[in-house]
Amino acid sequence: MASTFGALKTEVSEALRDPDLSVFDDAAVGRLVNVGVSEVSRLAPAHFIEDITPVEDELDYIILEDVFSAATPEIEVMRVELVDTSQTPEMLLMKVPGSSGVSGADSEAGWTNWGGTLHIPRRIWSLVDGHESDYVYRVQGYAPYAQMSADDDVFGGSDELKWAIVQYAQLVAVRRLIAERELFKQWQARSGNSDITPASLMGDYSRQNDEWRTMKRDLYRPRVRG
Repeated sequence: MASTFGALKTEVSEALRDPDLSVFDDAAVGRLVNVGVSEVSRLAPAHFIEDITPVEDELDYIILEDVFSAATPEIEVMRVELVDTSQTPEMLLMKVPGSSGVSGADSEAGWTNWGGTLHIPRRIWSLVDGHESDYVYRVQGYAPYAQMSADDDVFGGSDELKWAIVQYAQLVAVRRLIAERELFKQWQARSGNSDITPASLMGDYSRQNDEWRTMKRDLYRPRVRG
């Protein structure tokens, strides 16, 4: 079940035994959640399929621009197809070859993904020229989950990834408590935390870190090329 940003912040605050946000305020907890989103995106990114409408005389397209608004280097493209959507059913015209092993954003060997921008070689563009209203570039790959800002923003990953976000956010917060003495004193003064010493917190951190190492191995999803 999808979780909202607000719900994830509540889960993290409760895991930190700071439900009233007296130590880690709303903004700080939000940053912790988004750090967790970045970490699980690296381990188990979302699989995406996007149809990009060709633009006349254009070779470069920002991938998932509607989601990220700007080119996102973490996006990994695995397959690009040229599809005629004017047909019923749709017709796959070709699998566009990639320019694997060729560096540079302007390679004509095949498509390239340069920092989140898809470059289409001119020989493929020449097939599309005049058919922009009929054809699409169908792009498949893996992308990070979007960072969240509003409480009703939704994290689209699985429950497993949701709990991984909470666990990683808690780990980062505990690391900060260990490093910042004044913050720890403030946290320790909360009801229920007074019996926790710096030494015992270090022990908790070590245990949580070991658990996270195991979870990372379980979460990792290999990328599959199309």
